[in-house]
Amino acid sequence: MISITGASGQLGRQIVAALKQRAPETALVAGTRRPSSISDLSDDGVRVVKADFDQPETLRAMFEGSRVAMIICGTAPIDIRIRQHRVAIDAARAAGVERLVYTSFINPRIESLFPYATVHADSERYLLESGLAYTILRNNHFVENLDSALNIAFQTGSLALPGASGKVGYIFRRDVAAATAAVLTQEGHENKAYELTGPEALDLYEIAGLAGETWGKPVVAHELDSAEYGRLLSQRGLPDFAVEAQIGIRLASGAGEYGHLSPAAERLAGRSLGTMTEHLQAICRRLSAVH
Repeated sequence: MISITGASGQLGRQIVAALKQRAPETALVAGTRRPSSISDLSDDGVRVVKADFDQPETLRAMFEGSRVAMIICGTAPIDIRIRQHRVAIDAARAAGVERLVYTSFINPRIESLFPYATVHADSERYLLESGLAYTILRNNHFVENLDSALNIAFQTGSLALPGASGKVGYIFRRDVAAATAAVLTQEGHENKAYELTGPEALDLYEIAGLAGETWGKPVVAHELDSAEYGRLLSQRGLPDFAVEAQIGIRLASGAGEYGHLSPAAERLAGRSLGTMTEHLQAICRRLSAVH
């Protein structure tokens, strides 16, 4: 049996779908704070349960009987996330999980300009010290996280974010999900850490160039002031800790923290990974249909 926390999130849902495709006979337990939000998964044979990082008993109950379990990083301020992840690791150990998989992030060092790298550094260290067999998956930026800026660029011709000059190995969620499903269902991944990156490292200026070629109209990249970026995020309703995270991840991008490429995701997924050009083509089709 395989159990997964955070199954209602965008990544969690795709991991569940990838697991059903790769290993349809494997028993799956999908945990979330709001089971009603993923009740549809029950129709596909997935057991849906409550799993709340602030209620350790729900985590232990979810992990019971699981040979392999996965903790998808939570969403909360730094100190709360650190505590929650430690609680989840303790619950997995208490429940007798044989191997625990954790979704980390590229360059999980406290020196990173991304403040939430501290969370991943602590969680990785705590997992290694837990005595559990582990697999750590260090995901790079999701391609889809650029969608808001790319949608604006399609309309205005201006692609603006902080850290514009930093190369990033952007990867699709679906590719991370496929690689993760392999790690969860295969042997031989014990006590290993993998960096999951896309096939190309691109800065915002290069992405603007690809967008211009793909969309058939000029697109120019600009360095956006981080304070202005923060104001825009706050106007969209993001809480302060999320604004801090988004600013930090863009500054870390500009500093070149995420430009290293790894073949691990493609090897684990067993297929070619999606490219930025493919995503830009999809955006063009979608937005052209709207207008």
